[in-house]
Amino acid sequence: MTNLFKIAIIAAPLAGLIFYYVVMQQSKLDTEIEKESLKFEQHWNEFKAESPFTQDRQKYQSRAEQAEQKQKELEQKKKEKEQKIEKFTSDFEKALDEVDKQQGK
Repeated sequence: MTNLFKIAIIAAPLAGLIFYYVVMQQSKLDTEIEKESLKFEQHWNEFKAESPFTQDRQKYQSRAEQAEQKQKELEQKKKEKEQKIEKFTSDFEKALDEVDKQQGK
């Protein structure tokens, strides 16, 4: 029974770290999907602005510029998230090494 308790004490923080890592990776993927969506929106609005059949070219051009601005903001957020993930990964690896050392004793 005591061994089971020791395993639970060790496994709980590791499970929490793994869950946090998965959430961070999912957040990174969500940002990438949103970025691709904005690229499509920008290209579509540029296409509509250049189309000879379009009535309100200014509206589509302003939408394309807004999409481009959002892309730049997302790129900055993506870089920040990548830095957080790299930091977390290094901290996670250190924690795993410490657990291995403790279990080895």
